[in-house]
Amino acid sequence: MDQFELIKQHINTDKNLVRSVHELDKAIKHIVQLLSDSYILYSNNSFSSSVFLSITACEEVAKAHLGPFTDGKTSNGKPKNMFRDHKTKHMLAAMPTIPIGSRLEKAIGKTELERMMNMAQNSGFVQLRESSLYFQREKDILIVPSDKIDKNLARVLLLFALEVFDDALVGTTTFSMEIDKKIDTIFEELKKV
Repeated sequence: MDQFELIKQHINTDKNLVRSVHELDKAIKHIVQLLSDSYILYSNNSFSSSVFLSITACEEVAKAHLGPFTDGKTSNGKPKNMFRDHKTKHMLAAMPTIPIGSRLEKAIGKTELERMMNMAQNSGFVQLRESSLYFQREKDILIVPSDKIDKNLARVLLLFALEVFDDALVGTTTFSMEIDKKIDTIFEELKKV
């Protein structure tokens, strides 16, 4: 019996966000598209848009990872849904298992890995998400996203998002194992930069 079938026996799946292997594969395909698009934007020097899609991919990973177990609503009856809260999704994406492997640390360094984990856990991704999309006035100067987001930040965040995907979703379905080759290729290309 596969894991999905085991979980299905114990959870009322008609209320969960993701209700079948087919749906999980559909979500995985969507996330891989976000990551691929982020890489294309990065390759074309559109660093702020790449950052936005990398953060969005992390959010979607959190939803796909936990979606088979919950609909995102709290059990205390409050209307808050964790799948609609950016800060919560960032925290859920940055699972404590991310820094355990050595691949990401070798690619970005321990300091950057710690910084990404900290940003995800402490609203830094929320602020970065906003900075990657919107221009604003700061200290009487008009600031556009490209003023705050550079190539290195876009690279580090995309590598982080790729690892978040790999850590949370690869191995959950046969499709996830197949599509991981594409993720690994992007990771290896970025690692060289």
